[in-house]
Amino acid sequence: MAEPTVTDDLTGALTQPPLGRTVRAVADRELGTHLLETRGIHWIHAANGDPYATVLRGQADDPYPAYERVRARGALSFSPTGSWVTADHALAASILCSTDFGVSGADGAPVPQQVLSYGEGCPLEREQALPAAGDVPESGQRGVVEGIHRETLEGLAPDPSASYAFELLGGFVRPAVTAAAAAVLGVPADRRADFADLLERLRPLSDSLLAPQSLRTVRAADGALAELTALLADSDDSPGALLSALGVTAAVQLTGNAVLALLAHPEQWRELCARPGLAAAAVEETLRYDPPVQLDARVVRVGTELAGRRLPAGAHVVVLTAATGRDPEVFTDPERFDLARPDAAAHLALHPAGPYGPVASLVRLQAEVALRTLAGRFPGLRQAGDVLRPRRAPVGRGPLSVPVSSS
Repeated sequence: MAEPTVTDDLTGALTQPPLGRTVRAVADRELGTHLLETRGIHWIHAANGDPYATVLRGQADDPYPAYERVRARGALSFSPTGSWVTADHALAASILCSTDFGVSGADGAPVPQQVLSYGEGCPLEREQALPAAGDVPESGQRGVVEGIHRETLEGLAPDPSASYAFELLGGFVRPAVTAAAAAVLGVPADRRADFADLLERLRPLSDSLLAPQSLRTVRAADGALAELTALLADSDDSPGALLSALGVTAAVQLTGNAVLALLAHPEQWRELCARPGLAAAAVEETLRYDPPVQLDARVVRVGTELAGRRLPAGAHVVVLTAATGRDPEVFTDPERFDLARPDAAAHLALHPAGPYGPVASLVRLQAEVALRTLAGRFPGLRQAGDVLRPRRAPVGRGPLSVPVSSS
């Protein structure tokens, strides 16, 4: 199929008006209709060849071909969904670092491309203003995380009826990351099971801001956000309920993506097992190659010029962070996963100026420790079955299930 002609005509955009009220203030019928109509609009644009709409539908296991179609359109292109989209590393970096762009409109209200509004206004707006955590986690945090990851892996009980040793995400990564986060945040021991349950219900939240989820999923996430806020209210170490949830999900996804990339390149896995100090490099290369947060959506705060085009206040701009990590103008042989890549850290994933900034260091730490622990315990690790991935997930990327064998 030939690519549609690129146009800058915003009047040709077909978008859904914003919900205008919070999720909990809307009846099921109105909310369900809003979700279905928005998903239908995305389907129409994807069927007509718009690559960004294809990304928003979140139906493909591999979104990277759609990213390359966006890149082929130029540094900045307009999607009929109503968003300006870029896969260009240099342009993306300038957007993410500029105060001319926010995560909601200047008045804090949602824009048409934002499907939902949890709480008051955009849920990331308030927490984006929190100070970012230090670049290096405290030594006490590292010790806690290492101990919990080690105990979780040592406590695995293989299922003798299964054709594989254990399920990577459900058996090790998710429980270890969640338990370590609970310990670091000071969640009381008798509430940690509740904490884990709430985080699982909140897993689709970042996707639901741009990609309509099912009504049941949206209701569950909205209720879980309120409950998690109450649970963490007395924690002095909490960066906020939403960021805590997003940080845990990102750490799980980052670890899952890193293991899949390493096992797909067995020589790289063997290198990590021989040199555990490469775990940090594996994390950075994964953030470039297949990050857990695939895109960063921003709103123009004041009229500005971008890539030779004048964008008005309120325009919606989407940075395809995952695509910028494979920009051939920046990275040599960008489709290759390479632990020795000297400039891997030039990626834009988990950008410090973005909403994940306050939890980025803990996300990195969790993934690094998980990789070290796995490599030390199971040097013969290999994939032992099909990978299961979620649908309607254009923002967060990571496997739901990876069966593995240890021999």
